[in-house]
Amino acid sequence: MSPLVDHLGKAKIQQLLAAMGSVPAQEQAVENAMPYDWRDPRYLNADQLNRLAAVMSQAAARFGVILTRFFRHEFDVSPTGITQHFAGDLLRFVDPANSYCATFSPEKGPSCGFLAITPQMTTTWASRLLGDTEIAGDGNRSMSSLEESLLSDLVAAVLDAFLASLRPHETLRSDGRLSKGHPNIPFERTEEICKIVFRVKEAGKEESSDITFVLSCSRLAALVGKPVAAAPRTTPQELSQTLMEHLQQMPVTIQARLATAKIGFQELLDLGPGDILLLDKPIQEMVELTVENRTAFRGRPAQSDGRYAILIREGPPKQEETRTGAQPQAGRGQETPAPKIRTEPRKG
Repeated sequence: MSPLVDHLGKAKIQQLLAAMGSVPAQEQAVENAMPYDWRDPRYLNADQLNRLAAVMSQAAARFGVILTRFFRHEFDVSPTGITQHFAGDLLRFVDPANSYCATFSPEKGPSCGFLAITPQMTTTWASRLLGDTEIAGDGNRSMSSLEESLLSDLVAAVLDAFLASLRPHETLRSDGRLSKGHPNIPFERTEEICKIVFRVKEAGKEESSDITFVLSCSRLAALVGKPVAAAPRTTPQELSQTLMEHLQQMPVTIQARLATAKIGFQELLDLGPGDILLLDKPIQEMVELTVENRTAFRGRPAQSDGRYAILIREGPPKQEETRTGAQPQAGRGQETPAPKIRTEPRKG
């Protein structure tokens, strides 16, 4: 290496670059980007999610009023997460089997979503509703009928407040009482699902709990201003035409059946090159073209462009003939073994 190059430090190099009118690019801070999960849908865009968050903030305020009225203590409720998922991944982001759930549905139709709270949260609330303000809930214990009734009233009020935030775009109603276990909702595996989580915290206390709502993203489209394409209406005639066009494009294998012959096993063993095998069909009869072992056409053997061909003479057989079977033609007796004619003696 040249001694001149050895003495070129960083400062000297930058001076040379500045003299030539070239300056090094300033280093840019790398922004932290959220990881992209291909398993999650993008039914609602960022702007629509912000609109939904504003609506859910208003719903959270109503939740706080309801909890304060039931427990006679002030509660702070706020939305902490709105995420989108595919219904097939439901168990990846919520555990309804180990939660208490309340479903909701339209006036006519199956359930389309549910509210979920943890077992510990249900027993804590049930104890609080009975006046035991200092007893922590045990998620493993079963609740009494009175506790279930009181808790169902509270959850129903919270659920009604949530459903009211969706009106007038969606008119949904609660399906009934709170129950433990996986809710029976006919989600399609590829259906986009929205999970909305609210944090519930009593004033003056550190511990908090969550209320989770899960429903189809399509139920939120009108609320956040997402245009929804109308379902196409297909008439029976259009459906029939589409089906016929599809059938016309399907490949079909057609076979040409010349004739058959029935011989003994020993005669089969004796067959060899130069032998002539007589078939059971007179030469004046036509060749059958079959599709799926059913006769479709009849015709005469021919050739075209150096290839075997069939010149079609008759269309499909009549329905009665197909059902009863072809009658034997006059002059033909019962099927007999085909004779074998040897044209020349076999050597050896």
